[in-house]
Amino acid sequence: MVSVLVPTFQHVNYISTCLESILCQKTNFPYEIIIGEDESTDGTREICMKFAEKYPDKIRLFLRKEEDKIYINGVKVGRFNHLENFKCARGKYLAYCDGDDYWLDENKLQLQFDLMQKYPAANLCVTNTYLEKSSGESAAALVKAFVINTPKNLRNTAYLGHISTWFFKNDVTDFIKNKIVYKAPVMDVILFAYLKNRGNVISTPETTSFYRYNNGGLYRLKSVKNVHKDRFILNWLIFIHLQRNPVIFLRNLTYLIWRYYLNFIK
Repeated sequence: MVSVLVPTFQHVNYISTCLESILCQKTNFPYEIIIGEDESTDGTREICMKFAEKYPDKIRLFLRKEEDKIYINGVKVGRFNHLENFKCARGKYLAYCDGDDYWLDENKLQLQFDLMQKYPAANLCVTNTYLEKSSGESAAALVKAFVINTPKNLRNTAYLGHISTWFFKNDVTDFIKNKIVYKAPVMDVILFAYLKNRGNVISTPETTSFYRYNNGGLYRLKSVKNVHKDRFILNWLIFIHLQRNPVIFLRNLTYLIWRYYLNFIK
């Protein structure tokens, strides 16, 4: 019924915790774990192989190759690994957890599965998450009550929650074929833009995941200026390929220009 997608690369200190948190899920339905290991050199691959050997009924491990990685804006990224995980998934629903994050609630999958079954018009279910900061842990409040948003309600929302909490219908064929996924500097923002336009979005206040502030991650290695540049690119790509709404595009562009002025010019 559910495929849990776990892309991982250079996560030797985190991947065991991630996989254990998924394996301990209590459900009344079968689920599989799709691990895409992107040819790590720090021991991550060996750990994944041990887990796959120990839990052959749950885990399907795919060992990606270095030569399959693609470049986006001149930077080698793991986008191929992420997209191949989507293609391998057999579940009616998909859940997501990067190899350096983990789940806190053993009932996460059952909670979201039940909600999606109860509200068939929904395409995505999001919960709260804990965010790890460099100065310690802090709770990031997403919602204080159960809410169902329509695509119209979310047309001005660029991102909701964190991808480690997302639970959505396995209806992403058009997404993985879209040219935007081979151009966008980050994938979760464009995935949200795609999902929110294909049905309602359920937000529920339970806290089910932990997002690590991984300084070794590709995004964390970018300068503030390059992160801001990525946001300009994302805004344009979403307008061109997913959401041709000039009002939203111009408003987002105005906001980004203002932030750029405050950070780098003023």
